[in-house]
Parts: sequence; structure tokens; C-alpha cells
Amino acid sequence: MRVREAAERPYAELRRDAVRRSFEERLLARLLPRLLRAAGGNQVLDLGCGDGLVGALAGDRIERYLGVDLEPRPVDLPCLSHDLREGLGPVGVRPFDLYLGTFGVASHLSPAQLARLLGDIARHARPGALVALEGLGLNSLEWPSLWETRPGPRRTIPYRLGADVTVHPWSPAELGRLYRDAGLEPLGALDRSLQTGPKLGEGRYWPALPPLRAALNELLEGNPDTGALGAALPPLPAGEAALVHHELAVRRRRLLAGAPLAPAALAGAIWSLEPGTGSGLGHGLLVLGRVR
Repeated sequence: MRVREAAERPYAELRRDAVRRSFEERLLARLLPRLLRAAGGNQVLDLGCGDGLVGALAGDRIERYLGVDLEPRPVDLPCLSHDLREGLGPVGVRPFDLYLGTFGVASHLSPAQLARLLGDIARHARPGALVALEGLGLNSLEWPSLWETRPGPRRTIPYRLGADVTVHPWSPAELGRLYRDAGLEPLGALDRSLQTGPKLGEGRYWPALPPLRAALNELLEGNPDTGALGAALPPLPAGEAALVHHELAVRRRRLLAGAPLAPAALAGAIWSLEPGTGSGLGHGLLVLGRVR
């Protein structure tokens, strides 16, 4: 498959793509034990559980697990079908230690729906429980046209997951305010996939962005097509976000100009360039909070 063709495929078809499997899932696997330790217990409510990846990665570390999704797919994990846009749902009265939502689940809710879900969590959880919800980062390279918009309808965009769904990206400060309003103490944020969001290269939200994720997938599949990975970024709206993204592109070009590496090794080296930020610069933005 050519790089451009891969970039244009719906992300629903790429749930098990090489970038997710090799890098994003490994990042989540390393993060899960830290979240469980910080939660002070091993009982997990997996919000937007999808295929049950959290349960599979955590394995025996989890004492009690429940997944919630509109269309849950796990066959060997306890799950219930529920639309999180309607709140927490019928999860029972027994609280959990960790309320976790991964892969952008918070951005599939409107601001009002997300505020309702956070309020439901705060009322359901015990004091000291940990909440870790991931949204789409406002300052992601995928949609510079949204960087200066305010929360609400102007920031809502169609997003293809097999078919178009509606998403709302967030900044960490905005999610922090929603957490506080719900009775949660914000603890910090973590960006994921700054240079390899699945919508890069489509041209739907900003023109002339290179298909970086598709090119990295090609490397992981053994095809040394590095043209897109060395491409300069187009002009971006002025500001700190643009500086970070352009600097990351410069670092990629320097890496590609160095000693040659095998495709898989080069892919790992490119991924390792990702800075440890929590500013909403990545495709994913995980915000942590503690129930008061």
C-alpha cells in the first residue's frame, strides 16, 4: 500500500495499524501500572472500552474490570453497552479506583455532555479515586484551523471513523476547568502522538500537511519510504504550538540525514523524538484528576 493510500483510509480500518500496535499500545502498557499505583487500587472502569485493550494490557493487575462502550467488542471481559453522551450509565453503585478513558473518548462528547460525565464520575467514585480521560489535543498538528477557536460549536469538526462522527478537541487548561467544576483536582496532562496523528496528510483540516503516520507505518512494515517523514511543514498559525511542531520536523530531518538505519529501527528512533509534553500538542491528550 502506498503512503498516500494509507493516509486516506478511514481510521476505523487502522485500529490495529503498526503505529498503534508498536508505539501507542506500548505507551499505554507502560502507563497503566503507574495509573493503578496512583489510584491506590486495582478496580478499573474502562470508559469507551472498544476492543478491551486496557483489560488485555493490564491483565492480572486488575482485580475488577468493567468496560463501557456504545458497541463493546471484547468477548472475554465484562462489558456493557451504553452511550457515554448520556452520562456514566448503569455501572452499579460500587465505586472503582480508576476511571479511565483512552484514545480520545472525551472528545466524542460535547462540552455539556463531558461535564455531565465528569459530574457523574465524581458522584460515583470514592474520595481519592483517579480519573484519567483522554481527548483530542487542541494544538495537534492535524487541525491548526482550530487552534484559536473557543470551546463550543466552532471547534466541533467531522471526524471519519468508518463514517463521520463529531469530535471536539481540548486544551489541558480547559479540561482542567471541567475537572474542577465537577469536583476533581487536576493533577497533570500527557500528550500522545505529536507527529503521527491519523488525520495527518488528508488535507481535510489544514492543507499540505505530510502523511506522517502513513509513512511511519510504511517503515514499520519494512518499506523505507522516508520522503514524507523528511518533508518540511507548511506555514502554520503563529504561536508556541507552531514552533514546537516545526522544531520536531527539523529534528526528524536531522535524524534522516544521519547514519542509515534499518526501517524498523528508524521508525523507533523517529518515535523517540516525541517530547514529553502535556500542552495539547498531540493527537491524544490524557488529563489526570483526583476525586476530592
